[in-house]
Order: sequence, then structure tokens, then C-alpha cells
Amino acid sequence: MQPGDLSSNTSIASNAHAWQIELSYTSDMASFFETVWNGWLRQPYTCAKVTDTGSGDPVILLHGLGRSAQVWKHIIPLLEKYNRRIVAFDLLGFGSSPKPDIPYNIDDHARAIIKSIEKLKLTEQTVLVGHSMGCLVAVRVARLRPDLVRHLVLYEMPLYEGLPEKRTYKIRTDLYFKLYERIVQYQPTFNKETAKFAERTAVKIAGFEVTRDTWQPFIRSIKNTIMRQTAAEDIKQLSMPMDVIYGTYDMLVIRGKKQQVFGTDSKLIEAHTIRARHSISPKASAFIVSRISAALEHPIQ
Repeated sequence: MQPGDLSSNTSIASNAHAWQIELSYTSDMASFFETVWNGWLRQPYTCAKVTDTGSGDPVILLHGLGRSAQVWKHIIPLLEKYNRRIVAFDLLGFGSSPKPDIPYNIDDHARAIIKSIEKLKLTEQTVLVGHSMGCLVAVRVARLRPDLVRHLVLYEMPLYEGLPEKRTYKIRTDLYFKLYERIVQYQPTFNKETAKFAERTAVKIAGFEVTRDTWQPFIRSIKNTIMRQTAAEDIKQLSMPMDVIYGTYDMLVIRGKKQQVFGTDSKLIEAHTIRARHSISPKASAFIVSRISAALEHPIQ
């Protein structure tokens, strides 16, 4: 058969059409399964496991809003020296994780992490580490499934609810919520060349890495996880120890004494302040790892 032969071209076109039908059918079936399993039956999604290295007592890392598991790039090499199992997930809606059309409230995020932890088939409780919104998710996971968590390490937790009646707290909380409301209404360019000042500032201050694919999870997580958070009440119900770490230059977090911020002077909570912005710098990483290491040295309660 010669090149350009009509029957050959017809055969190729026919095969291509068949492949398109098969791909479409496969995609439709996957979409239908997701609708039934995750929608009708309300089964949680599973988050992408970006890092799973080492063995021994587990340490699980949860990144913040608009980021991915890549934020732990300074911490993972430091943790590897301790011969522990280190797992880093992309939160639901971000990185390589599924991006379904859901509210992205705290339970959506927490149930996805719980499902992902269950799939690890751990034999020991984990040290659960969160950054920013990842702290809110970590606290909720610990509240819903305390059997999975031995210790919490919470770095730069944006706690705005349940704070004591203090004028400075109210002023700052109102300011943050106005900022978040503006972000939710904002239409980004997704282009570094033409980005507006507000968009460049948000990236610089908070390190957001938002794309067209993650924009919906991003703004819904702001509205339904950060602005409607449950962490203050959840923390009061927890019985495992936790380290809460603040950055002196963090513009998105309210910090203070335990009694002031958490409404309790619980011995389970140990608060720390380090020189850091709302990011995981090499220096901040070293301190976070020191608290993880200290947590792993304590016997499981």
C-alpha cells in the first residue's frame, strides 16, 4: 500500500475516531464513578502523596493555602536524618490532588487527609505537621480521628475565631476578613508579565501559587475553611500535645500568649516565636524539625 493511499488514510482516520470514542467513554465512566462514589455516597477524595520516604515513626506534612507539598523542600532533607517515615500530601484542590467541584470546607479537606492517611496503613500514630491553612486541617483531623495523631506541630496557624474579646484582635481580624473578601472577588490574570500590583503583593507576602485549575479550590477554601474555621473549638477538645510556632514578621497570623489566643493555659500547648515571615525558610525549617524531633522522642500517650 502506497503513502497517500485512500484506504490507508481511511483506516487511520477510523482508528483515530475509535480511540477518541474509547477515551471519551473512559472519561465519562470516571466522571460517573466520581459522581456516585464521592457525590451520592459522600465518600472522601484521596489526596496526592507527593513524598513518601524512610521508615519508622511517621511524620505527615500538610501545606498551606494556595501551595503544594513542594513547600517542605527544606524540611524533608533535615527529617531524613532521623530515620523516620516522611509523607507529604498535596491538599485537596491543590498540586497534584483532585480538584472536584465542592465547597472545600474544613471537613472536605480533613476527610480527604484522613482517607489518605488510612491508605498508608500505619501501625503507629503520626506527628502531624501543618503550615498556615494546613494547621487548621491538621487540627480538624486530630479532632475527628484522635487515634491517628500523637502530636501536632502547627506553624503559622491563621486562627481568627474563638479569640478573647480584645480590641486589637478584633481590629486585625476585621482587617484580615476584608482582605480575604477582596481576594475572593478578585479576578487574577495568571500571568506574571501582566499581574496587577495586588496580585504580585499577594504572592510576595503569602507565597500563593494559584493557577486557573486551583483558583476555585483557592477561593472556596478561603471562604469555607479559613473564614469559617473550627480550629479554636477543636483545640479545646484535643488531648494530644501540640507545638504552635509563630513568625515575628508574619502579617497574616495573630500571635500572643496561650491564655490570650487559645483561651486556655493548657500544658498540652507549647507556644514558640521565631524570626520568620509567612513562609518556610531554611532557618524556620530547622526550628520546625527540632520540634518534630522532640515530639518523636516523647512516648505515645
